[in-house]
Amino acid sequence: MTMKGSFMVVSLGLGGTALLAVVVAAVARRSFLGRIESLRRSLEKAPKALATRADLPSEVLTLARRLGACDDGVGRLVRLTQSGEMWLRPGSKPLAFKAEQAIAAGEVGFLWRAWLIMTAGVSMQVIDYTVGGKAGLECRLLGALPIIRMSDSDTMFRGEAMRYLAELMWNPDALLLNRQLDWRVINARTLVVATGGGTRRCQVRLILDDAGDLIGIEADDRPRQDGRIVSNCPWFGRGGDYRTIGGRRIPTQAEVGWLLNGIEFIYWRGRVDSWSLKV
Repeated sequence: MTMKGSFMVVSLGLGGTALLAVVVAAVARRSFLGRIESLRRSLEKAPKALATRADLPSEVLTLARRLGACDDGVGRLVRLTQSGEMWLRPGSKPLAFKAEQAIAAGEVGFLWRAWLIMTAGVSMQVIDYTVGGKAGLECRLLGALPIIRMSDSDTMFRGEAMRYLAELMWNPDALLLNRQLDWRVINARTLVVATGGGTRRCQVRLILDDAGDLIGIEADDRPRQDGRIVSNCPWFGRGGDYRTIGGRRIPTQAEVGWLLNGIEFIYWRGRVDSWSLKV
């Protein structure tokens, strides 16, 4: 075979490999998008709450009214968009992100979809969810190459359910409508909300300021994965810059972090760019 012929064979081989890689990436991306769409449809089909709960402590009712929660008996789905920065580990550089989220008011359920800018022209797509009692987290480079995929487990559900509880500040109607939530009053500025049973049981403390606004969340034992090790760690969040949107008062600025060896590690800081209710 001549040198020219050998070059052509190598070129064709490389071209075929590149084409195969493009096809595989396209198939993986399409499969990922299909799963996201399936989760979205399932969340939207979740049963709606039929009426306001009659067993709520007065402190919870007061908070719900302050946030503008509606008790017309119609379950809703919150839709919001966010932008901000995330840190993958202590000391790492911040990554800009944009996200969209849907949160159920009548049950513990949400779907968060985010795009993180890794470097110029390279992004990572993330989905975080609890839908139909199943929870998961998945990250894909360029929406195709799997980086992280955590399947449903009791530990995974606890972590994602705790996120739902913490985000009640963006989901005021759930305070009145969600019968999967159990409430306990510690004092005028601290409410405990819990959900799940058995090994899925979890709770979060909601912290109020003197005016009665929900400004923070705390948990002592949210599951955190570090490499292959999962351990329960203190977790916290803060919200502020309240604004009235769609008849609800919500914090438009927030940050979330872990308490690692007594030191705060903020891993998410963002703002709400849009917020709406779907009946």
